[in-house]
Amino acid sequence: MTTISTKGIPPQNKLFHNEPITVYPTSLPLDKIHFWPKNNRTLFTFQRLCRERRKELDQISIEDITRFVAEQDIHKLEDLAKSIGRNGVQVPLIIRNDGLLLDGNRRYFACQWLAMQSRDRKRPIPTALLEIPALIIHKEDLTPTLELKILAEANFIKDLKVAWPLDAQARTVDDYYKQIRKDKKVDRETALDEVRNTFGISRQRVVDLMDSLELSKLFIGEGVDDDDRIKRRGIVEEKFVYFWEFKNKAMKGGGAFDDPAELAEVRDMFFQLIGKGRDAIIKNVKQVEPMIQAKRDKTAWSMLIESKGKKLSVVVNMINEKKEVRKAEDNIRIFHAWLNDVDDLTPKAKSYLREVAKLAAEKVRG
Repeated sequence: MTTISTKGIPPQNKLFHNEPITVYPTSLPLDKIHFWPKNNRTLFTFQRLCRERRKELDQISIEDITRFVAEQDIHKLEDLAKSIGRNGVQVPLIIRNDGLLLDGNRRYFACQWLAMQSRDRKRPIPTALLEIPALIIHKEDLTPTLELKILAEANFIKDLKVAWPLDAQARTVDDYYKQIRKDKKVDRETALDEVRNTFGISRQRVVDLMDSLELSKLFIGEGVDDDDRIKRRGIVEEKFVYFWEFKNKAMKGGGAFDDPAELAEVRDMFFQLIGKGRDAIIKNVKQVEPMIQAKRDKTAWSMLIESKGKKLSVVVNMINEKKEVRKAEDNIRIFHAWLNDVDDLTPKAKSYLREVAKLAAEKVRG
């Protein structure tokens, strides 16, 4: 990477969560900037690419990397590239003076995609790519914690830009939590408070992100080989919210399984159903809760086991219908309580009661 000189650039102080950092505002051509390989937003994408090419990332051309990133729907590179082509880069990149991006990987690849398209069409490189706004920070002024604070400021605070996908948020929050525990030697609660304050999210969301991440790591770790684990990482990237839902419905609250063996059975079924990626049997996050509840219904669970999950939609309908029946029973109880308390009934209410009595009698005879 090329060292970026800040000589002659007036420094400014910028606060990242009340942490003052010296920055040097400038503009740079695209070829002076290098993406961050370990950025959580693109980490899984890079790992899949390396696995497919059987090469390390630094052995793959920037054109091939960019093309692969552009192919992943999750990054929505095409739309961003079109916007940059019309309006330039609107939000400055944050770059270490060794050229490494601290924030702006997606904008960087959108710029590369725009440049590649221009070359393919034998058009001049857009002038927007010759002067990309940037804030330069000296590498020696940074610590791992400060770098994570920059990510928090740039990607978690509302209205600054489109939020990262949940799995990238979870990994960044988890990285910061571990860094705080390591640097400050603090207990869990103190570290959670620090994360909450830094990322501007509730303590519960911090815990939910970290717990869901642990569940997704378990899913990835059960891959039979490196190829399978890479495939599973891709599933997590696209469907992290499914792991969040499973954790909330099966591992916490009133519906949590107290028996570890039962939880393991339900978790194994969930992993099996989601493990085929886009061909997964489980198609909608709303199917997660009924699938979990099926464990407490002998018929539904047997159907899932015997069909190896293929009858999930039938089981979901069965569980949801039983839920509606329970709701109806609850309404009857409420109605019964109201009848006990009411002193006088209107003529219309008496008419309804006669109809209810008639219907009830027919049900009993049947």
